Amino acid sequence: MLRLDDKSLLSHRKGFDDLEVILVSNWLEGGSDPEQKPMIDRTRYVINFAKMTVVRNSDGVDVDVIEAISAHSWLVREKLSFLQTATALDLSQLKNVLPSLVKCTLTARKQLLESQPLDRESLEREICNRKLILVLGGGGGAGFGYGGILTMLDRYMLNPSLICGTSIGALIGLYRARRLRHDPAAMHAASSKISWGQVFDRGQEPSRYGLPATLRLHLRRSVGEFFTDESGNTLTMEQLPVPMHIVATGLSVGALKHELEYYEHLLDDVVSPGSKFRVKRLFKLRNLAAVAKEFISEPEALREVVFGRDPLTMEADCVDAAGFSAGIPGLIHYDIHRDDQRMHLLMGRLYSEYGITRLIEGGLVNNVPVKAGFQSAMEGRLDGHRNVFILGVDCFAPRIGTVLFYPVQQLVRSNVLSNKPYANTWVSFSKTLNALNLVPKADQIYESGHWAMDDLKPHIPVIEAIFKPIPPLGEDC
Repeated sequence: MLRLDDKSLLSHRKGFDDLEVILVSNWLEGGSDPEQKPMIDRTRYVINFAKMTVVRNSDGVDVDVIEAISAHSWLVREKLSFLQTATALDLSQLKNVLPSLVKCTLTARKQLLESQPLDRESLEREICNRKLILVLGGGGGAGFGYGGILTMLDRYMLNPSLICGTSIGALIGLYRARRLRHDPAAMHAASSKISWGQVFDRGQEPSRYGLPATLRLHLRRSVGEFFTDESGNTLTMEQLPVPMHIVATGLSVGALKHELEYYEHLLDDVVSPGSKFRVKRLFKLRNLAAVAKEFISEPEALREVVFGRDPLTMEADCVDAAGFSAGIPGLIHYDIHRDDQRMHLLMGRLYSEYGITRLIEGGLVNNVPVKAGFQSAMEGRLDGHRNVFILGVDCFAPRIGTVLFYPVQQLVRSNVLSNKPYANTWVSFSKTLNALNLVPKADQIYESGHWAMDDLKPHIPVIEAIFKPIPPLGEDC
């Protein structure tokens, strides 16, 4: 059995994914002639068959097929390579190669079903249907536009099967994960009544799991009511109707270059007691970049902790996971102060298994965690389905108007860029709220949502077309 690592899997599958996107894009740009659709569908089937790596059969067994169809996959890639350089859909060339490709695909399918413990229904399900993975990156107040992304996807019935998020992306993603269908009412309700004082204060709660900082984040107090079950208990990661991954950064002892008091009081003079940021002191936010640089300079001391990817973290309260993911070193501190024996035991096991002493902002290790979604799909965590389309959304990309945050943005760019190839479509916001606008007004959230919708809108036609099921290839084709 041939086992491929993440990069090899990406190299194999992404090439076929790109061919399909090019094919569909050119067809749409050419007017999406309905008479051409049967040919487009057959070509999509051929591509998706050749892309397969592992298929889960009706008995729940994963069957590795990549070696069995490797020669056929190479042939498909070669015959359709002209699509990669075509500026428009060349129907004449496609008509010339498609009949032989269809015939070869039917033969390869027959041989595969005869030689492997696979049933036709499971095979066709993997080939003909897509699952959406939505990835929302970190970036403070800049991420409140994600509400518009959720609205736009719902408008076109594009429901994610997995949501991956960091920091603000984790929090907004939670609002989507709490229902199988998008329900914006909770976000609207929260934005209309939540105040700065409900979300943050400068109290003196001790630090137990998070890294001390100037502001204390009281996520459960401010939004916890929206993430409870019928009994009033906070939902665990496992109980979320839509599966979710939330990324946090675990710090080993070697990552801490200063005493804890240093981080706790680093930005005390930037935040007025009981109020927001002192504008004249914002230049001191460069200290955030200095702290982040210290941590990143010791990558072996950082651990990527993905809540929702393993049995232990699946048991964690979802609000706690999002809180730790948003714990910006020196600025925001999240912790568990309540009497919750279950979570305290879980955190003890987590810290022991990962060899960490603190949990902070996930952006230091993975600000737009596309790869985590890809890995879970390839491991069969989406009910065995591996034919996925990953939409990565970045609210914190460097751009004009973000000079204040440019040093921090540059520090996380390396992990963002390493994730980008795993996305099928990547959207970077062109306009956002200020990253420090951590508790925006409802009208600001509404406006930022529309900016985000404008950024996603050009990609919707292709994404919508890709998610239309492909008719199974009949023997008479």
